[in-house]
Amino acid sequence: MQTNWFLTSRSLALSILLHIALGAVLIFSFHFSPKPTPPPKPMVNIVKAVAVDKEQVDKELNRLKEQDNKKIEEELKRQKELEKKAADARSKRLAEEKKLADITKKKELQEKKRKEEEVRIKKLEKEKKELENKKKIEQEQHKKAEAERKKLETEKKKQLEEQKKKDAERKKKEEEEKKRLEREKAMQEQLDAELAAEQEQRDQSMLTKYISLIQNDIQNNFNRLGLPEGLSCVILIRMLEGGKVVEASIVKSSGNDLFDRRAETAVYSASPLPVPDEIRLFEKMRNIRFTFEP
Repeated sequence: MQTNWFLTSRSLALSILLHIALGAVLIFSFHFSPKPTPPPKPMVNIVKAVAVDKEQVDKELNRLKEQDNKKIEEELKRQKELEKKAADARSKRLAEEKKLADITKKKELQEKKRKEEEVRIKKLEKEKKELENKKKIEQEQHKKAEAERKKLETEKKKQLEEQKKKDAERKKKEEEEKKRLEREKAMQEQLDAELAAEQEQRDQSMLTKYISLIQNDIQNNFNRLGLPEGLSCVILIRMLEGGKVVEASIVKSSGNDLFDRRAETAVYSASPLPVPDEIRLFEKMRNIRFTFEP
């Protein structure tokens, strides 16, 4: 803007100076240039001639002024066009610079991204390699663990088979032992039964013997005088160890009160009654019931 003003002022000053110089030349040429002595002319003509020259000067000045104004306008127009071209060139240059800067920035970004991508790829490759190594180690550990597991399973299976075999043998032995014990028990029970039967038979024989002795003792102490023949009663006798009678009662009467009372009296009179010394046998006849038939 300052340049345009300077050019305009310069053009205007030159135009003014040009006009002043032209006016001076005209004036000096009009008054001081040598000329022949003219014949006397009327005053009117001289005044008119001067007036005509002044108009020409004014016209010339106006023409020059118009030319200067036209030149100034053309100069201003040219300056504006130059300014416009300069502005367009500057804008184009700025656009080119911006485009170049964008391209440079884009290239820098691309280069940065490329480097970052390279770093990322290297990192990924490193991680991949580490992962592969880790996976390989895990696979080896898995194989080792699997082999160990299979080995343990084999040993466990072998132990289970051995345990099953031992259990089967133990169970077989237990079954055999159980059968043997059952046979022994059966044999023992049979033997005990046989012994018990024999003992019961012996005991019964002994009891029959002692009951017969008791009946004889009671009959020896029974008073038959005045009683009819063929009477009998069932007597219950309770004794203590040694044969002492503690109770004698008629559980089935003979139908004759005197017979029944004499039978009770005979039991008490025969006390202590003959009983076995073995407590086991005595317990079987502590309380005896028998039919008394004197």
